[in-house]
Amino acid sequence: MTAAVIPSTATTGTGDVAVVSAGFQAISAGDFAGFAAMFHADATWNHRNDDRLGGVKAGVDAILGFLGESMALTAGTLRPVPEVFMTDGVGHVAVLTRISGTRPDERTFDDTQILLFRLENGRVRAVDQFIGDPTAVTTFWA
Repeated sequence: MTAAVIPSTATTGTGDVAVVSAGFQAISAGDFAGFAAMFHADATWNHRNDDRLGGVKAGVDAILGFLGESMALTAGTLRPVPEVFMTDGVGHVAVLTRISGTRPDERTFDDTQILLFRLENGRVRAVDQFIGDPTAVTTFWA
């Protein structure tokens, strides 16, 4: 499936979408170094849910730790698939994302979420991850 892009009229928005899209491609390819390179060193990621992974991750190492733990808990089955990219052309990219995975005990989840990226100078400064079904996601990560 190819994600749709709903661009603004500003060329900055197109560049920001390209940065965020490259991050999804890096994760899909298992390229954690490429994924890390898209972030400012002091970037934050806020997983907005009351589960074991919830809260703010500050710094690239913490963000990679969060992603690594998510991948480990799902034995590598975690799949974030961007469906729609939307940009305001001034450093914000919202991505409608379908996230799925299976735990080794066969628990599964398939959740539509919004990832809101804030970029500065072509790199990600912050990500806010809004969960579609908080109860299901909390149960999955328990």
